[in-house]
Amino acid sequence: MELNQEQIVRVLKKVNYPGFNRDIVSFGLVKNVEVQDSNVNITILLPKPDDKLKSEIESSVKTAVLGIPGVENINIDIQARQQKQTPTEGPKDNKNLPDIKYYIAVASGKGGVGKSTVAVNLALAISKKRDKVGLMDADIWGPSAPIMMGINDKPIASGKNKILPIEKFGLKMMSIGFLVNEEDAVIWRGPMVHGAVKQFVEDVEWKGTDYLVIDLPPGTGDAQLSLAQTAPLTGGVIVTTPQDVALIDVKRGILMFNKLNIPVLGIVENMSYLDIPGTDQRMDIFGHGGGKEMAKKFNVPFLGEIPIDPDIRIGGDTGNPIVEFKPESKASLAFFEIADKVLESVEK
Repeated sequence: MELNQEQIVRVLKKVNYPGFNRDIVSFGLVKNVEVQDSNVNITILLPKPDDKLKSEIESSVKTAVLGIPGVENINIDIQARQQKQTPTEGPKDNKNLPDIKYYIAVASGKGGVGKSTVAVNLALAISKKRDKVGLMDADIWGPSAPIMMGINDKPIASGKNKILPIEKFGLKMMSIGFLVNEEDAVIWRGPMVHGAVKQFVEDVEWKGTDYLVIDLPPGTGDAQLSLAQTAPLTGGVIVTTPQDVALIDVKRGILMFNKLNIPVLGIVENMSYLDIPGTDQRMDIFGHGGGKEMAKKFNVPFLGEIPIDPDIRIGGDTGNPIVEFKPESKASLAFFEIADKVLESVEK
């Protein structure tokens, strides 16, 4: 049976991007496949330069393709998008990027740790210290920023076919939650997620935004890699809670950022402790200090502890985040301190 391009591509669809559950073909990394008799030539484009990633993908592709009957020789040309050196500039081959100086991703290894709460309040804390701040809710399957910010409006298009972000509390905002009904379940496959993330970066009128805080979905998957392929992320913040079941997934988040060549700005321990009313004591409901230990273990900064505070929940449910309605609270002061550390890290 004569070899053909379709055979090779079918096999490449079984080669996953390291650390993800999605293949290199659907991620758009395979740029060319040529078959000449028993010889196969493959061109692959990585999101960023990474020798270790290049070696892993090359080895996996070679093993997979040489397992096809009739293939005798394979030539794999792996290239990488070259990144410009300044944070104000994006990938050279993407002229559609907005003029944003700093892209700050907020991630978590698992759900239920308060990642979106941290992202919203961190963005607001940064906006109290800097002008031109935006919040992009890229949590495609669980967008909560509209509720937390108390926004019911729908975005409109500008005359330049751009989506105008909604502004509140001094933030420019975009979320999939603005575009779908609360009752609708967002059931999207990988290519649709990639398209949504790409559109939120390139087709939203972010003009005048210097700092864009991005709330990622929990875990490591399509949205994270799509964002890394689309925008030059300045760094990532990982949110966890103190208990062991959450800390286990911190490693996954750190490894994800490392694989994508994105600096880890630090770890935030959310729901760190509860101050007992009327006393000077506190209760470690979920344990305590795990986030700091994980930061030490992986040699990344520890950004701070966010206490358990009913006002955080009240603010998130009523669309009035605690940094806005109780800026003098202990939780708000913790967010301001974390914002200072993040700003110091990205601006230097």
